[in-house]
Amino acid sequence: MSEDALAPDGLDIGIDSMIRDEPGYRIRFRVEAADDPGMLEMRLEVADQIRWWKSLSYFMKVGSQNIERWRIETKNDVKSAEQFINTAETLQFGYLELWKGGFIGFGARASSLDFNVWANKGRRFVFRWEQD
Repeated sequence: MSEDALAPDGLDIGIDSMIRDEPGYRIRFRVEAADDPGMLEMRLEVADQIRWWKSLSYFMKVGSQNIERWRIETKNDVKSAEQFINTAETLQFGYLELWKGGFIGFGARASSLDFNVWANKGRRFVFRWEQD
């Protein structure tokens, strides 16, 4: 295993780091063991004081294109959302994007991650927005 999201062995369970740490973008990322060894779980969480819209989108990489497969969101009183990816039903490589509500209704991209979907089965990726 490794700390490289594209590695053939997947990310190390137990990784816990800040993927962005600046005003408006304090986002923690951790990797946990998932309940189902054949699935990849994605979880988006926000701290209690955060009410503005946040989203996490998953894209399949098809050649040079990224095709959006799903999006999970938080807003107002919704503080967490999760999605399960059956790794047997998707392509090997994926792409994640984190967004937040921005100026006059336009979203602002916060971060992105290319990753090896198949190598990370049995893991839960948790993105926690700690400060807005």
